[in-house]
Amino acid sequence: MSMNLKTTKRNNLYLSIATVLGGFAFFATGTTYAAAPAAGTNISNIATASYVDGTSTTRTVTSNEVKTTVLQVGSFTLEQDRSATANPNGVVTLSHVLTNTGNGTDKFTLSLANIAGDAFDFSNIAIYLDANKDGVPDNNTNLMGQVITLNAGESAGLVVVGTTASTAQANDLGKLTLSAESTFIGSSDIKVNTDTVKIVGGAVIQVTKSANVTAVTRGDTVTYELTYKNTGNADATNLTIEDILPAGVTYVAGSARWSGQTAALTDTTGDETAAKYEFTNGKAQLVLASVPRNSTGKLTFQVTVNASAPAGKITNIATFDPDGPGTESPQPTNPYDVTVQSTYIGTINDLATDPYSDAEVAGSKDDLISTTAVQGSPILFGASSSTEDIWIHNLGNVTETYNIKVDKSKLPAGSIVELLKSDGNTPLTDTNGDASVDSGPLASGGHLEISARITLPNGYTGPITAPGLDTILTITPVHGTLSDKITLRITDITTSKVDLSNGKGNKDYIENDTALTGEGAYVAANIVTTVTTKPGVAGTFPIAVTNGGSTADNYNFGTDQPLPSGWTVEYFVADSTGVCSSTKVTNTGAIQPNATAYFCAKVTPSTDATPANSQDIVFTINSPATGLTDKMKDRLVVEAVRGLSFLADQQGQVAPGGTIVYKHTLTNNGNVVEGVTGGSTLPFAITHDPSNSGFVTSVYVDKNNNGVADASELVTGADLNAWLTATNGADGLSPNESVSILVKVEAPSNATAGQADLSIVTITPTGELNSIAAPAAVTVTDKTTVNIGQVRLEKLQALDADCNGAEEGNFGTSTLQAKPGACIIYQIKAVNDGNQAVTKVVITDAVPSYTTLGTTPAAALDPASKGTVSNTANNLKSTEFALAPSETVTMKFSVKVDGQ
Repeated sequence: MSMNLKTTKRNNLYLSIATVLGGFAFFATGTTYAAAPAAGTNISNIATASYVDGTSTTRTVTSNEVKTTVLQVGSFTLEQDRSATANPNGVVTLSHVLTNTGNGTDKFTLSLANIAGDAFDFSNIAIYLDANKDGVPDNNTNLMGQVITLNAGESAGLVVVGTTASTAQANDLGKLTLSAESTFIGSSDIKVNTDTVKIVGGAVIQVTKSANVTAVTRGDTVTYELTYKNTGNADATNLTIEDILPAGVTYVAGSARWSGQTAALTDTTGDETAAKYEFTNGKAQLVLASVPRNSTGKLTFQVTVNASAPAGKITNIATFDPDGPGTESPQPTNPYDVTVQSTYIGTINDLATDPYSDAEVAGSKDDLISTTAVQGSPILFGASSSTEDIWIHNLGNVTETYNIKVDKSKLPAGSIVELLKSDGNTPLTDTNGDASVDSGPLASGGHLEISARITLPNGYTGPITAPGLDTILTITPVHGTLSDKITLRITDITTSKVDLSNGKGNKDYIENDTALTGEGAYVAANIVTTVTTKPGVAGTFPIAVTNGGSTADNYNFGTDQPLPSGWTVEYFVADSTGVCSSTKVTNTGAIQPNATAYFCAKVTPSTDATPANSQDIVFTINSPATGLTDKMKDRLVVEAVRGLSFLADQQGQVAPGGTIVYKHTLTNNGNVVEGVTGGSTLPFAITHDPSNSGFVTSVYVDKNNNGVADASELVTGADLNAWLTATNGADGLSPNESVSILVKVEAPSNATAGQADLSIVTITPTGELNSIAAPAAVTVTDKTTVNIGQVRLEKLQALDADCNGAEEGNFGTSTLQAKPGACIIYQIKAVNDGNQAVTKVVITDAVPSYTTLGTTPAAALDPASKGTVSNTANNLKSTEFALAPSETVTMKFSVKVDGQ
């Protein structure tokens, strides 16, 4: 390197340092290395599983990608303790190297101090930057107390300079400590080097190591230079300099020169008088008989960078002995680094042993892998499948990662290309966080096998135009620009076909049988099979699936349109006659080529389905492998069903002349409207047992659903038709509609204690609907007993949506709506409506199905002085208590609706 170029580079470096406020930044040239993945690196992984499903089809499933982000860790070295000799009032220079061995950028504060207790202190101490590590300060900027910034793997050369004391005596030792503290780590790990200087009265030898270059490539020639000088007060004798060559370089014979002489030094055992030189067993040695005071000189020799030298630093440290072998140990020179620059070259092809590139394609080296496809089956390139393998080769001199780009523009829309490892299953990922799938780190000279899986869209049948469907994989080094590619080609595809029918035809894929079978192409107007059933009862349809392809295939069952709410469809294996088994399926399983598999579909209408809900059902099959589909239309007819329920019998107590209201529920359990003028009617009758009891019974239809027998709701006449309103706004009682019937019983004023009455209300439907006769009559019986002390029990409820123990709104008897996880609070009121006290009153209740007993509020009586409430197997029971006339006691508890 020329001095002008070297000076220019230094000035640029100094400018970089000067522009960092509050500290110094150091930017090294060449390749850096780190002991751990860089902070922020993503370590990603995708798991893969293969399995055989119930259709005997092998499938592959991949997990989601998981990533681990590498955090920064701090680590650094400061090398090394140094020793030197000097005269009193002499200047010493000692070389050190600070290296960031962590995995992220860090800042380091540098300190330099005299050690107490030694023979003398140094003056004019300073730390200087030595960017090229040639042992010479680059400038006069003192870094003591300053901060320098190093990237991960980066190092900085430092030169410690100081002046010995003028009063120092021979053999006195003076010591300095150079320390570095990491900003990231802090004061817990401060690195310290100790420099020791011995005072001598004679010669003082300094030797520095440098070279003509700092960055090289393989095959370059490097000229090493060892400069010596005697700064002492006497001549030196037998100065011995030795340099053991580092790995990665080879000595150039006859290249050694001494102090600018043009004649080469001989490499054999030195026979020169003033300067004896030899090179043997990888070591250069120079012995100088005399080095006069205040003189300087140098030894140069050349090495060649080996063709196999890895990228990175080649560090060379020589040693010297000022007076030849003796009692004093040799001293090291400064370390000097020559960096072998990284080269980033890679190829991708179909050979493991030949890393040929696109430019070298010829003959059998075609960078092309061809194969054919079967409809619905993924095509695997590589992974020791039926195709050639895919290999990535690192031809560079450093470990490198290669991004892999996929060009699938020639494939049909919807095609999927997966890049996999050599096992043909595990996906390749983005290992370095640059948003591109890559090879992962590949060592210099290494080879990596990968594979690719191409899945064409379901249903794709071609045709494929020559030369074929091409997918191009292109690799590019992450740190380079030279790319290489390989072509994956699909030249042909084998197609398949399938037929869905009722299994009663000749399986020729044509609708040519006497009765419709569903064979051949789907015709929307053809109703193949018609089945009649009742609400809530399954209708059964025969199904047959014929595989007309050349390979085994499987098919999912489905319907072309959503079924009505509450309807279900299930599929079962059947025999060839259409008889269903109990084996439920959702997929046909593997059907061999030209074979037929038999099934049945059971369609269950909702329990409230009406004849108007009769449904055309389009059954479908769909192959998840090939995308093949077919349809067949059948019809399910819902029969008319009639039925009423009237619940439930009750009993109560009244005082003489008192009244009681019983609440009953009349429900239409059929699927046609009941109680419509001109169709069915709902006449009712009231009877008493005994018939001469004197009790009076009235019937109310609770239209507003408030649980109160309002005057406007009193049924007059002997028919309920005019008093019923369906939920759809029409007259009558709609399917599954319920209405509250309130039966009010009044006791005669002269009734005696213990007198009882059975009030019987009978509803007798009449008339035919859809040719279906009227259902049987329904009856409720209420027993009313005269009691001087009469207890009336009323149950109310309120919603507690967030289960905080506070009801939302008033308690009532109206129907509530609650979501799963909501709570309901119940109140059971016991009221003595009589004129005498009652005793041993016990209130019981049960936790309803689909709910869980709550704790807020806990089950209790109000007032609490009346007793407590116990729970046994979700059955609640109060302790016994007494009720005075007109007194009320309330049992309160809550439940939580299941589901959350």
